Amino acid sequence: MFCTALPLGRWAGIAVRAHWSALVMLFLIADLLASAALPRAAPGASPGWYWVTGALTAAGFLTSLLLHELSHVAVARRHGLGVKRITLWMLGGAAELEDEPATPGADFRIAIAGPIASALIGMTGLGAAVLVADVVPPLPVSGLAWIGVGNLLLAVVNLLPAMPLDGGRMLRAAVWSRRGDRARAGTVVGRFGQVLGAALGLAGLAQLLLFGSFAGLWLILLGWFLIFAAQAEFAAGPLRDRLGGVRVGEIMNPSPTVAPGWWTVDTFAEHAASTGHDRVFPVLSFDGVLIGVVSLGDLIRVPADARRVTTVADVAREDRAVTVVGVDAHVSELMNRVFLRHGRDLVLVTESSALAGVVGADDLARAVELATLGHRPRASDLR
Repeated sequence: MFCTALPLGRWAGIAVRAHWSALVMLFLIADLLASAALPRAAPGASPGWYWVTGALTAAGFLTSLLLHELSHVAVARRHGLGVKRITLWMLGGAAELEDEPATPGADFRIAIAGPIASALIGMTGLGAAVLVADVVPPLPVSGLAWIGVGNLLLAVVNLLPAMPLDGGRMLRAAVWSRRGDRARAGTVVGRFGQVLGAALGLAGLAQLLLFGSFAGLWLILLGWFLIFAAQAEFAAGPLRDRLGGVRVGEIMNPSPTVAPGWWTVDTFAEHAASTGHDRVFPVLSFDGVLIGVVSLGDLIRVPADARRVTTVADVAREDRAVTVVGVDAHVSELMNRVFLRHGRDLVLVTESSALAGVVGADDLARAVELATLGHRPRASDLR
């Protein structure tokens, strides 16, 4: 889903990145505050100060989105779940769990942690704005109050009962607990999400056409997103069931072309040109230790005059930046963890800490297509 993102470092040991749409959101918030909200709330300041306050407020709101996602992470870890990464984007964020919660209770607690965190941040922001209003200039107080209100709205929006919002996950957990069937719970929430998305979209259209308010565009965007997410849930749910017993070892390529980490970029490029049609390769050290992944696209970024002295290991994306799973991991879990880009990404499959094979975008797509046709992928089908 998030194929273009800017890395923001590691927070609480979790890789954090921002989708390009989050940067658009930052600019839109800063522009809204600097050109309209702040001049009304604190008149008399210079345009430059409005923009500085607007930018800082937007950055503070983005930080609160991160705290929202970190609350999910904290509860998920308490339930023994690993977290791959956090991605911030225009409509919020996503903490990508390595596995699905094992029980409805765990699912519910992980989901509700985010709205609780946003509500607490919102009340804290508003409370702080009230407390310092008499001793701090109106402009920073207005920015602080906006962060408070924004987080309260974020908590409310996230409680909407539609996937992938937290409210949708909470509803799924409730239906799962009542009916004992996670897949059916996902179908129920998907249908509800479609209805809610259509209602929000129509409300936004009416607001735009009847009242001329561009705020309706946000409702239209949110409604479209919920409908899209519901359709994705409908498509993914049955596939997860069909792929539930399929192991990664059954769909992997057990004999990939390996890139020796000690080779130079030029040497390996010459080797790759005459070996198969692969564009992405696992990288091993001289003593057989798994280093990571490298693609032809990665090698292209090395300046031509440096390719004779730069080693493949210098260019490789290290294994902590790529997905590594065991041969017995389930394909359905892998689908929840990764978005594989053609010619860019690989899942490294290990057995007893040694490389056993790889899964590329085509391998995963083939497994999904066979499952859609009602057939279980088998190792003998693939290689």
